[in-house]
Amino acid sequence: MKFVKAEKSAACRKMWIAILILFNIQACNARKANQEHVRQPAVAGSFYPGDRQELAQMVKQCLDRNEKISIDGKVIGLLVPHAGYLYSALTAATGYKLVQDGGYEIVVVIAPSHRDRFSGATIYQGSGYQTPLGTVAIDTQCAGKLVGGCPDVQFSDLGHGQEHALEVQVPFVQTVLPKAKILPLVVGIYDWQMCERIGRTLAKVLAGKSALIVASSDLYHGENYDELQQSDARTLSAIVNMDPQNLCKGFLQDRYMACGGGPAVIMEVAAKALGANQAKVLARTNSGDVTGQKDGYVVGYGAVAVYAGAKAASDRQEFEPLEIKVQKELLKMARKAIESFLLTGTEKRFEAVFPSMNDKRGVFVTITESGDLRGCIGHHEADQPLYITVPQMAVAAAFSDPRFPQLAKEELAQIKIKISVYLTNVYKINTLDEFVMGKHGIIMHKDGRSATFLPEVPAEAGWKTKEEEMTYLCRKAGLSLNAWKEGADFWVYETQVFDESIL
Repeated sequence: MKFVKAEKSAACRKMWIAILILFNIQACNARKANQEHVRQPAVAGSFYPGDRQELAQMVKQCLDRNEKISIDGKVIGLLVPHAGYLYSALTAATGYKLVQDGGYEIVVVIAPSHRDRFSGATIYQGSGYQTPLGTVAIDTQCAGKLVGGCPDVQFSDLGHGQEHALEVQVPFVQTVLPKAKILPLVVGIYDWQMCERIGRTLAKVLAGKSALIVASSDLYHGENYDELQQSDARTLSAIVNMDPQNLCKGFLQDRYMACGGGPAVIMEVAAKALGANQAKVLARTNSGDVTGQKDGYVVGYGAVAVYAGAKAASDRQEFEPLEIKVQKELLKMARKAIESFLLTGTEKRFEAVFPSMNDKRGVFVTITESGDLRGCIGHHEADQPLYITVPQMAVAAAFSDPRFPQLAKEELAQIKIKISVYLTNVYKINTLDEFVMGKHGIIMHKDGRSATFLPEVPAEAGWKTKEEEMTYLCRKAGLSLNAWKEGADFWVYETQVFDESIL
């Protein structure tokens, strides 16, 4: 009997050992599967410290060593370098210092591909990017919208595996904006048309969000220190000129030099579409100045902020009202643009029928259905002609307003279109005493958040006082209801409004 019991006991032990082995294998496989959905660090310990505490301390020191540069407006984009931290982290920190605790909910990091060769851009198809500081979540919803809305962008590991240019930005994002998600975008071979498509689609995806777009790029690469100084001056000047098409052309023709030329162009296209109108160089240095070794191979570094700044009241500009025939044509364009997008998924291109349609002005397009708001998207900056902006904003209002689902075919006959064309530029006011309720549209900016109401909104909503409108403006911006009293900045504009009732 004792022998039998021992035999049974041994069999039980073997069975339990087998179960434990199987459990451990499954657990390891589960961990491996989870890790496959999180991009693991590739250059920790080489480009930046691999130890969590050492990395946190280094990032903090770089931020502490920089004074926060004053920017009169909302920062929408940054260009920052991506060399090893010993070389360029202090320069990068000037940009990140500017947006620290800025309330951004998503940071789009756009980097060049140094190792993999491909056309277009890729987004890492996973749940996060990991560094020694932890894992930052990827905004998978925005990633899906960008891939679905732009044929140049695909989900892929290509460009992400061993790439340092994106990874080195993540510890800074984790430090200055710990609650933000990221959208990691790596750019391969590019041209202007591709950059414009990606940038404009990205802007539509980010509409209504508090978003920061970071272009990761070093500048001059070569063996002549004097040539570096001249090249970096030309390149940075082109970047702050805020002309992304010319900037792209300059990169492709080697007039400007930056390994992240494509990311810089895409960032500017998207930032301008989101309201940016100014740029400022925050810092400029190079490996020769950092190490003292100016003979031999040198690399340039720069930090630039791209932001929605306001012109002074003295810069106020006025535009002539549009004739009724021009109003009718713009309304027809808006509807045709929506119809075309519903049928083909692409934006229809138009030509200027009347000379005034070449005017560069701000525009808002509002869509209603049965009298209720169905979508409203606008573009404040006077940087492109009406015959281009109106159809773009019509499509954006129908398909990219985050408050509403995309317009369906069966709704097309039910919607009404209203266009607000700016009669002035957007200009800053010093106090709310300069704001005339019902006459002016108003933009409020505070703590990295902003919101606007068109001039007719108070009457439509039944608001009687400025205080009432300001309270709702704060709510729209996601701020406390009294935030407008606590140092907010304000801009105003005037509009000419017309709708399909005139057709």
